[in-house]
Amino acid sequence: MDGDIEGRIKGLEREVDALRARVAGLCAVLEDLVGRVERFRHPVETVLKQRGFPVLSSGLDRRFLPFPGSSARHGNELYRLMRRYSFRLFLRDLIHFPEHHDIAPLTRYCSPGTARMYLARLESMGYVAVGPGPSYRFLPKGIVSFGPTLEWYVSEVFQRELLAPALFNLRLENTRSGGDYDVMALLSGELVYVEVKSSPPRGVELPAVRAFLNRLGDLQPSMAIFLVDTELRMLDKLVPLFDESLRGLLGGEATWSIQRVAGEIFQIGHTVFIMNSRKGIYSNLRACIRHGFQHRDNARMVVGSVEDGGAGGVRSRELGKESGP
Repeated sequence: MDGDIEGRIKGLEREVDALRARVAGLCAVLEDLVGRVERFRHPVETVLKQRGFPVLSSGLDRRFLPFPGSSARHGNELYRLMRRYSFRLFLRDLIHFPEHHDIAPLTRYCSPGTARMYLARLESMGYVAVGPGPSYRFLPKGIVSFGPTLEWYVSEVFQRELLAPALFNLRLENTRSGGDYDVMALLSGELVYVEVKSSPPRGVELPAVRAFLNRLGDLQPSMAIFLVDTELRMLDKLVPLFDESLRGLLGGEATWSIQRVAGEIFQIGHTVFIMNSRKGIYSNLRACIRHGFQHRDNARMVVGSVEDGGAGGVRSRELGKESGP
């Protein structure tokens, strides 16, 4: 009897020793995996770090739709809805008017029937509670601006449609211009920077254009795109703002010309583009990128400094060399 108990105890001790050895092996594997993860960098983050601009934070640190951790189905559904300009205007109003006894605030740019359809789609994703009658309530907390969600969508366009790694709403270290960098992507190894404006052209002023141009000197991207989510004409306000900023660079001289690519898409030096969202954000982004790659032999990037008080000097980067304008 005592021998049986002693044998069982020794057997259990061997099993415990084997478990200890197995746990130790698993801990070593886990430690190696953690080290690999810590060394991993997103391709865009890698390029920025190599240029001396470590990423301090990105879009996942902001509140936007879909929430980080949302199901893939919800992300796909929202992406499909975001293709529609009317939905983007609707969602902008929903964020601005998160609760109301009727849907009137949501029908400035779409019919009541369309607004109810959009509410139903968002309710199925858990983002909206539709009450009795026409009342509604936007459920997510902390979302005060449509901007980060639009930036998410633009970064998803790069990843889903162009198969290009992208990050959005970046804050970088060591930049002279500061601020958030809305979207960055890698296309054929080339860095593309997109400034995304969710407000209509009347909400974009000269300091925003100057800040955009100033950042080009820091980043040295291959292409830069100033995207305004509107179907209004760029020639009425945005193109004149860029023209004024470029003249400020050169002390009044008009060396940098702004030329139309197609529709409401304009280019400067075949590298800087101004576009709206008429015909679709993806279609217009693709037109900018196609033009940039087709004219890369003649490309010049504005990398000067735009000063508020007049000419700040300008340089161009052409085929990897710096030259005068």
